Amino acid sequence: MENFVKIQVPVTISYPALEHVLKQQLVGEYIPKPSEDSNESPYAQILDVGLAGSSSGSGDIILRVRIRILRTILKRDNVDLYVQATPGYDNDTQQVYIRRFNMEAQTSSRFYNSSLEVLVNRVAYNQIIQKARVNVQQIIAGELTKANGMLETGMELKGLKLNGVVEEVRVQDITPKANRMFLSLELQAKVEVDVFDLSELLPA
Repeated sequence: MENFVKIQVPVTISYPALEHVLKQQLVGEYIPKPSEDSNESPYAQILDVGLAGSSSGSGDIILRVRIRILRTILKRDNVDLYVQATPGYDNDTQQVYIRRFNMEAQTSSRFYNSSLEVLVNRVAYNQIIQKARVNVQQIIAGELTKANGMLETGMELKGLKLNGVVEEVRVQDITPKANRMFLSLELQAKVEVDVFDLSELLPA
């Protein structure tokens, strides 16, 4: 007889691994991105991206975006933007994304900071935040392969032996910590249950 069971699997992802993906997606991008329909020059170009956990313990991450300002009025060589962000997870696309954010610039000029923040926030959501999505499909696929390998040979749990296949994987929770990000996966499997020791199932 086949039954559906749910298996909870904790997964950790290091910030350097996430940062590597973000660098590939963002470094070199212009803000705003040049368009064939517009002759408008970009405000800035993204030079580098960094990612770390927040020390505030609020479950946020800190995204650092180094940009070069290209417009004459606010022209400077390099400026660091710091984004305090709350991550979320989209089970349909299997992507970690930024759900809420607050962006600020850090230079020696308060006026320049304010002007730059207004300027960047006009385009930051579409150019930076929307693109700062990390696909964790390969990580989830690895956990799926391991789970199916255990179920294929038989997974023993307190007097039971489960054989079957995982049919669905969903992320139930995402928790950023100081040095890495934790994902709580729920695997739904169709299994056959073989009871080989009833004494293990009885209350003590």
